[in-house]
Amino acid sequence: MNVRRFLFLSGLAAALASGCHSGAPKAKPRGPTPPAAARPSPSPVPSPAPSARPAVPTPDLSRSLVAPTIRIGFNVDVARVSIGGADSGMRVLVGQRSSTAQRLTFELANPAAGAAVKFRVQAASLTDLATAQQAARKIADATGLGVEPVWNEATRTYQVKAGSFPAREDAAALSRQIDALGFSGAFVTTENEAGAAAGLVRVIETGELAPAVVLQTVNPEEKLAIGTSPVRGYVEVRAGSGGVTAVNVLNLEDYLRGVVPNELSPGQFPQIEALKAQAVAARTYALRNMGQYKERGYDICATPACQVYRGFSTEHPLTDQAIAETAGIVAQYRGELINALYTSTCGGHTEDGFNMFPTQTQAYLKGVECVAERDRLAVIRSNGKIAQLGPEPGINRDVALLMALDVIGGAAESAVWLTEALRPEEAEAWTQRLLRSLGRKGCEAKKGSDLGRRGAFFVYVSGALCWNERADRLLSERDVEFLRQSEDQKDFASPEEARAAAILIQEEVLTPSASGSLAPGGRILRSTAIGILARSALRMGPPSLDRAEFAGGSEGEFRFRTNDTIQAVRVSDRLRLFRDLSGTPVAASELALTQGDKVRYILTDGRLAFLVAEQSRMGPSADRSSRLYRWEERLTPAQIAKSMERYGKAGRVLDLQVRRTGVSGRVIELAVQGTEREIVLKGLEVRFALGVRENLFVIDRELAKDGSVRQFVFTGKGWGHGVGLCQVGAFGMAQAGATYEDILKHYYSGIDLVRAAPPI
Repeated sequence: MNVRRFLFLSGLAAALASGCHSGAPKAKPRGPTPPAAARPSPSPVPSPAPSARPAVPTPDLSRSLVAPTIRIGFNVDVARVSIGGADSGMRVLVGQRSSTAQRLTFELANPAAGAAVKFRVQAASLTDLATAQQAARKIADATGLGVEPVWNEATRTYQVKAGSFPAREDAAALSRQIDALGFSGAFVTTENEAGAAAGLVRVIETGELAPAVVLQTVNPEEKLAIGTSPVRGYVEVRAGSGGVTAVNVLNLEDYLRGVVPNELSPGQFPQIEALKAQAVAARTYALRNMGQYKERGYDICATPACQVYRGFSTEHPLTDQAIAETAGIVAQYRGELINALYTSTCGGHTEDGFNMFPTQTQAYLKGVECVAERDRLAVIRSNGKIAQLGPEPGINRDVALLMALDVIGGAAESAVWLTEALRPEEAEAWTQRLLRSLGRKGCEAKKGSDLGRRGAFFVYVSGALCWNERADRLLSERDVEFLRQSEDQKDFASPEEARAAAILIQEEVLTPSASGSLAPGGRILRSTAIGILARSALRMGPPSLDRAEFAGGSEGEFRFRTNDTIQAVRVSDRLRLFRDLSGTPVAASELALTQGDKVRYILTDGRLAFLVAEQSRMGPSADRSSRLYRWEERLTPAQIAKSMERYGKAGRVLDLQVRRTGVSGRVIELAVQGTEREIVLKGLEVRFALGVRENLFVIDRELAKDGSVRQFVFTGKGWGHGVGLCQVGAFGMAQAGATYEDILKHYYSGIDLVRAAPPI
């Protein structure tokens, strides 16, 4: 054996021995079991060995699949499972016997065999004995039960096992308690005592009994369905202790096609580089955890306790592309596959791993700010000046818009000119120019005796914009009465003026004064008329006001993306810029934009003359687009006392005191002060005990008349455990132009990306 071959096989053993739960949240954020101790391993990482073979005698079909393969516990210990779905039928293999069928249903044939079964909880699977012993002591101290590290030769790890129960329900309760201690990969295991009867699967349609049954499609192009879920590869149905288990055996890259779209939705987050980062994280997890559940007949589970796998029906072309373009690539730290933790929304900053999970001390799980790199920001500067007109809302944006549309001239830059009364000839000229810029024919409008009067201007504008029909057909008399102030009634020269004002209010282009008055009998200022015309333009949508995504640029030339088309434009000498912060446009001398920011812009003579950037009040965080970036929760002391009972009874909750915070501001130590005693919660215990979405929060208190706390108000950010890759943040970074390598190396400090196997 040459040295290169020896290193290849040595690295393979290291990769398979380092199984450890990744905690990869989406619909249900979760955390890890303690990690494997770091061991040097040569690079590149080799292909994984064939998946663990089941203990029962079943046909080996793995050679019919493209290697590497993986075994997924799709349905585990269920009462019944139905397999079918292939039009051409399926081959049914029992031992060396083969038959065909369309659909079969399976159940456990000898449930009484479970009487000799004991149920335990496996909290972790670790390569280092000292780390396993440390985890065992932590669990034993918290639960008062027997906990021991048990060596498993098949996985070559120390499996930390706790308790021993005759009923699964008791073990499940312990599993939840251990989960709350930070070992969220804890699961119930079964062990047969000496003399226990071997489990058998019964085929309900035929009555045939066997330890396991293997099924594959007659036509290789078709898919089997486990229940109603189609899957690639083949299916093995095995006997468990309390039911039957359906195991899906398939190629590793095909497995990822049923994982990635369920961990990061390509419909909601359609950025290929973010999906590629998710694909690498999911692949790294699968390889690191290969064989973790070997004693149960599969490698990893299909639920959020591992990674969410839902089979063929959830595959998507965009995630397929992400997987194909990163085929075989994994993340390493010092030659070891990383524990690729990821969280849904990190609230702007991730946390050091050990602050949330005491055993997660790896250097690559370092809290980092969740923002796009500064060198990916483009700065656009305004070249024009627009008068500040005090309290008039949005007037700066309105003046700039009408100037860009060539409705008004350069005199609008004078604050004095804008605050003077509108001349009748200006009212008519501006309205007609606006119609031309909108590409609208317009309608005949009543000019009245004095277009400088507010009420007469309302009538002229609504008529010229062809909104009289809207007023006649869509406004009732009660609507008109409702939308105007009663004290204005005497100032309207006619019912026509009242209806015109009402339709302008309803179309959101006319706003009453702070007192609610429309003052129809007063003189209209140029600034007010410009505001009405500009908002009318936005309401009707001028063809020249384009909507797009910012696509980068610098040095006076910038790019905008509309669908799949990118337009490059140079900046006008009269460029005006505005920030739209959640619907409030504000003039800006410069804007810092990242790729993907939403913009509205106007070109004058082919150059950028007007731009509004829709920017969030949430700041520049890459995960700010998440609906759970900010949240609020209100809990009474009684609700908190009940939800934290698994950590002890404090009596009536008097107060909550934050004792320690992490690098991200997350609460990593919280004292619950009660009438009976004080209970200190640490790490993820804080989140689980309170029942909130994240540890990143502040606490306010609403007091009762006697001074006691009536309600605690939690204002927080994020969703999940906050460690490792931020999934929505990856999307935001990809929008800003980051590659998947940039994303992974940002969230996992100091890692290397290497190829685990040649692309299949």
